Amino acid sequence: MDGIHDLGGMHGFGPVVFAGSELAYHERWEPRVFAISTLVGIEGIGTGSGRAIREEMPPDEYLRASYYERWLWSTEQRLLRSGTIAAGEIDRWVARLRGGEEPTEASDGGQVERALAVLRGARDPLAPSAEAAFAVGDSVRVKRMRPAGHTRCPRYVRGAVGVVERIQGVDAFPDIGPYDGPEEPVYSVVFASEDLFGPSDEGKWTIRLDLYESYLEAA
Repeated sequence: MDGIHDLGGMHGFGPVVFAGSELAYHERWEPRVFAISTLVGIEGIGTGSGRAIREEMPPDEYLRASYYERWLWSTEQRLLRSGTIAAGEIDRWVARLRGGEEPTEASDGGQVERALAVLRGARDPLAPSAEAAFAVGDSVRVKRMRPAGHTRCPRYVRGAVGVVERIQGVDAFPDIGPYDGPEEPVYSVVFASEDLFGPSDEGKWTIRLDLYESYLEAA
């Protein structure tokens, strides 16, 4: 989606890399949010895609929220939409905890085993593409477009020309559903940093992006 939810390549929001940015978590509650979000997907108790739902977050709230606060918001929305929790239920839990009530504890060994099986299991590779429109070495241009809904095509790369480095296989087109569209080829496309961001004191480097065929046209 074009909006504040896609900040890639935009100026005015501070440096991408800063002191402490290499850390996976900065607060003790953050890994718990990550775990809850992961379990919602594994157990099938939430509705919708977390990333697509986060794009529905009001822009002012999105900018004020930290990374895992956004994950927490989308996870709650997924649980609400599936009926796993009721509207206002989390607020009532918070009120009871603030009132001194001890949190309830539960242990589900079966859930632990299911989660570990999924997390440790090998991911199936993408199926090979038999009808790819582009070949390795082809120059391609990312289409200039303004999607009304969810998209996995970064805004900063639209209109830029790159070279197909690899055909990754076929995968479900994510902009419909999302992640429920027809399968189509996915390409690893390389771009020169100067073509995307202009000259830099940091020198030149290469950017590699996996892009769906619908995003590309012959250059």
